Amino acid sequence: MVGRFLAIRTGRCSVWCLAGILAVGAVAPVAGQASTPQEKKPAAAPEQSVEELFADFIHYAKIGRFTAADSAAKTLLSHPALKPEELLDVSARDRDSMDTLLTLIAHSTIGESAKRVLEVIEKGEYLRRKDPRRIRVNIQNLGGHPQAMAIAISRLKDSGEYAVPHLMDALLDAKQQDIWPRIITALPQLGKAAVNPLVMALHVDNEDVRQNVIQALGAIGYPQAVPYLRKVAGLSNVPPETKDAAAAAIKRIETTIGRDVPGESAELFYRLAEQYFNEDDSVRADPRLDQANTWYWDAKTRGLNPIVVPTKIYGQVMAMRCCEEALTLRRDHQGAIGLWLASNVRRESKLGMNVESGDPNEQGEADATRPDVFPRALYATQAAGPRYAHLVLDRALRAQDTALALGAVEALRATAGESSLIGNEDYKQPLAQCLRFPDKLVRIRAALALAAALPKTHFADSEFVVPLLAGTIALSGNEQLLVVDPNQENLNRVVSGVRQGGNEVVGETSFFRGVERARTELPSLAGIFLATDLTDPGPAEALSWLRKEFLFAKTPVVVLTKRTHGALADDLAKNDPFVQAVNAQAEAAELTEAFQSVRTRAGHARIDDQLAKSLALEAVRTLGRIANSGRTVYDVTAAAPALIGALASPDEKLLTSAAEVLAMAPTPQAQRAIAYVALNEKTTKPIRMATFASLAESARTHGPMLEDAQVTTLLAIVRNEKDLELRTAASQALGALNVKTEEASEIIRSLRGE
Repeated sequence: MVGRFLAIRTGRCSVWCLAGILAVGAVAPVAGQASTPQEKKPAAAPEQSVEELFADFIHYAKIGRFTAADSAAKTLLSHPALKPEELLDVSARDRDSMDTLLTLIAHSTIGESAKRVLEVIEKGEYLRRKDPRRIRVNIQNLGGHPQAMAIAISRLKDSGEYAVPHLMDALLDAKQQDIWPRIITALPQLGKAAVNPLVMALHVDNEDVRQNVIQALGAIGYPQAVPYLRKVAGLSNVPPETKDAAAAAIKRIETTIGRDVPGESAELFYRLAEQYFNEDDSVRADPRLDQANTWYWDAKTRGLNPIVVPTKIYGQVMAMRCCEEALTLRRDHQGAIGLWLASNVRRESKLGMNVESGDPNEQGEADATRPDVFPRALYATQAAGPRYAHLVLDRALRAQDTALALGAVEALRATAGESSLIGNEDYKQPLAQCLRFPDKLVRIRAALALAAALPKTHFADSEFVVPLLAGTIALSGNEQLLVVDPNQENLNRVVSGVRQGGNEVVGETSFFRGVERARTELPSLAGIFLATDLTDPGPAEALSWLRKEFLFAKTPVVVLTKRTHGALADDLAKNDPFVQAVNAQAEAAELTEAFQSVRTRAGHARIDDQLAKSLALEAVRTLGRIANSGRTVYDVTAAAPALIGALASPDEKLLTSAAEVLAMAPTPQAQRAIAYVALNEKTTKPIRMATFASLAESARTHGPMLEDAQVTTLLAIVRNEKDLELRTAASQALGALNVKTEEASEIIRSLRGE
């Protein structure tokens, strides 16, 4: 929403807003109380108009009769004649109505109803702004007397970017030349909202009109226009007067902002792309709206057309556009290539797509700026080569962007060998740095890629690779969570609640004790529950401390809000995008919902059971390739305990793969663990066959290291097992153990039935 509501939301408070604490605000602390016995539900007769119902709603809200106000609001919202534009007009007649609605939303028991009413009003303003008929009438009214012209300009300004296409049409229409001077006067007064369509209008083929657009951009004084103006000034097919106009407009903008804007147009487009990518306040779309316009010039129709995109991808779409402009002007601009790739990956992630997949058939939310058949982000990142994938990964590290990191790591894994992944060059460092990334899945993916490269020499943090792979073997879809609450009773209740579903939870009454336990017991910490009545440190100090620690910088935090701490919890959540408040007395389902919500907002990748199994198997097989390679950068023996643990897995592939890797480990523990599985009669036949083979391989490679009792059991199987396939597999293992003469004799005699 824009216009007058924006001003209201960002600072103004009416007299009622102050006095209303006596009405709305005064009852807020006891929001759960029932209404007074004298209060009666207002009559909502069918003949009541939209205006009457809105007036009733505001009236009852102001005097603190919230049941009555809520009833009026709900009747209003279901009124068959309700139109957003009408409600907009009705609300405008009460100067305090917007303040009332905003206060109700923030401080009352009927905030949800007030929010829905405000949404209808906002929709009304949106529809009013973009109404083409209204815009065209106002353009014609520019030709009236000065007062009419002033009103028309004011209304065109309200329409903002939606007015620009119609104004351009009028400037290109010879039949409307009588109002051209006034259109030229009006254009700069549209302000910042008009810049995006106006810079696209620089493609117009009429030099007079183009110069008017240039002058308007200069008068608006917004630096976003400078790359486009400098591009026009540098075009060879542009008349000198147009170039001069562009140069003058740039100088005027520089005067307005109080600084020079140096650089050639390609570099300026790249800088603008950076602003869009980072969603700087100066260029981002209105976050209160679900959609935003990207403007294009249609040479065939000689007009401006908007393509509507989800607001959440607006910055990335515009960053890609600016990078494309930069590369058109300078084909070798490496920064623009890397930034385009990064923007594309982030765009795809925000559309709900798996950035690690190159499947062209996967569907996410629509992006109308791209053709229906458009390659996946992974396609472009792979095709650009390892250098640019590293540049994308570097951005991901700086932004701690999980999706961006995953997309870049996958591209590197698929295309890069040792020389491209690891080296002393600065651009090759990001992948190794990902071994310390806050998100668990990124750490795992990086470790897998670095392990598969089989480097010949050590590199920074290479010692982390095998432990990460070892930890992945025991990975599950359950979360590791920390709960800190000084109240032992509530701590126990919350721990019990979030532990449901198999989550691994550590609970502590002390913040720093909890953090230390998390470091040692929860290596894959997914989230923290933090009570608002913490002391030494308090919740704000504790949160500040977490954000200064690399591993906790983006850890999702659920604030457990205690009584009277609502304002504190709201402040914590408002100032940190990775914080969500929930009532400390909430049930398990609500606690889980709050965590899932903030984790999604933090961009942390969800590892479900299926993905966990896949990663565990990949980790085991990667460890096997390391062991087979004979290279010494990675010490696979460090993963032996995890591999032995995998022998208890119900997953046959994981178990047998772990046994194969353990067969390469020169330790008695490894060989005996394999034997334990193979010798167990309760183990399924396929697994016993596979582990007998691994046992034989271990014995051949490292010699016999079994316990005497295990050798005895093995000998009995070779002599007595009725299943000849199992018996044969066991015999291979026994033979590899180089049995004693008398044991060999026993086997032969057993064949005679002795």
